[in-house]
Amino acid sequence: MSTRVLIVDDDAEVCSLLGKVLVRAGYDVLTATTGEAGLEALKAGPVGCLVVDKLLPRLGGLEVMAEARRLHPGLPVVLVTAHPEPFVLGDERPDAVLAKPFKDLAAVEEAVQAALAPRSPARLAELRERVAAVVAEISPLRRNRRE
Repeated sequence: MSTRVLIVDDDAEVCSLLGKVLVRAGYDVLTATTGEAGLEALKAGPVGCLVVDKLLPRLGGLEVMAEARRLHPGLPVVLVTAHPEPFVLGDERPDAVLAKPFKDLAAVEEAVQAALAPRSPARLAELRERVAAVVAEISPLRRNRRE
């Protein structure tokens, strides 16, 4: 079963473009053109990743992200913005940022993959191996210091 990605952008053409790219990459895609509709879609069924435009009318992208994570803690989020310069975020941070205009369409797929990567079983196994290697390295050093 493929990962379901919800795209929320007030520009229907952007939703369509992102959707086509992600469907071609093997994702199941839902789209919404308002923050409110996006949240309704999140409540209606499971979603594996949220791709949300930062600047949405009424309910903005950061608000959608915060509410989405309240509903589904740990939900991977890609924040789409035409203003990728550093901006201040609260405790909630997106897992990836996608700058508009898109440099190339591969960047769309890469952003979703980056958001999902920390949660993939292969990535978790890799992280566990790294932690075990570091612990193994420092364990003898700790014993030597105590002796």
